[in-house]
Amino acid sequence: IGGYSGGVAGLLTVSADVYFVKAVPLNSPPAADYMAEARVAKILASKVPTPRLLFDGSVEGWVLLVFDAAKGQTPDEPWQRDQLLAVMKMLDELSPTLTPSPVRDLPTVADRMRGRCSTWSQLLATGSCGLMSVGELSEWEREHLPRLARLERSWESMVHGETLLHFDLRHDNLKIDEDGQICLLDWGRACIGPDWVDVVCLLLESDVGSTDLESLFRQSALATDADPLTVDAFLTILASYWRHAATLTHDVPAELKRRREFSSKSTLDWIQQRWRN
Repeated sequence: IGGYSGGVAGLLTVSADVYFVKAVPLNSPPAADYMAEARVAKILASKVPTPRLLFDGSVEGWVLLVFDAAKGQTPDEPWQRDQLLAVMKMLDELSPTLTPSPVRDLPTVADRMRGRCSTWSQLLATGSCGLMSVGELSEWEREHLPRLARLERSWESMVHGETLLHFDLRHDNLKIDEDGQICLLDWGRACIGPDWVDVVCLLLESDVGSTDLESLFRQSALATDADPLTVDAFLTILASYWRHAATLTHDVPAELKRRREFSSKSTLDWIQQRWRN
């Protein structure tokens, strides 16, 4: 069922009860996220619409989590506009509950992204970054490379906040039932940062059916108080990460590669739109 962790996941039916079970090897990189997810889920169960965690622990070399199965369906992709706006409204409404974060000792957004966003700076300084070269950039990227690199170097001092973030709001990490009730799944990438960050992630990690991401973003109440330069900085490092990640093909599933390419293009298109205004 979805995801890119390399573990196992699925629904388990016991009598008339249905559970969601997921597991990864204890010595694998995703194991830390699974353990973090368990800690977050225990605290959030009574605060936000998320499945109840029934069991977490290590079993024969695996990290195992068992949840109540979430009701509803995964949102369509491209998103239906009414469903997308409903999720954005839910994020607006949850912000006071998640600010300050009810879960302590989580990484910050900067911690999550540190060391993964140096594409623009390397291209500016040396003309290459991994498999990429300046010659492969678009005309717009080459023209704005100094500005992108400047924001990339300074973003950590700008993008900070006290809100608990999901930080992986793809369409397949949500369920919406027939009554319109929304359920948030998979808190393994949870971190602390500005309250508007999850809105940005929501708009960039799956196909929202629109190229006017700026207009959609402004429909969120959380966007109202977001500092424009700070939003630019965050978009710049996301573009930095996805632009480089999209060039990696070895042992990368085709669907993950497609997602990275899509998010890279969407993020750069959004930055261009903001910088034209």
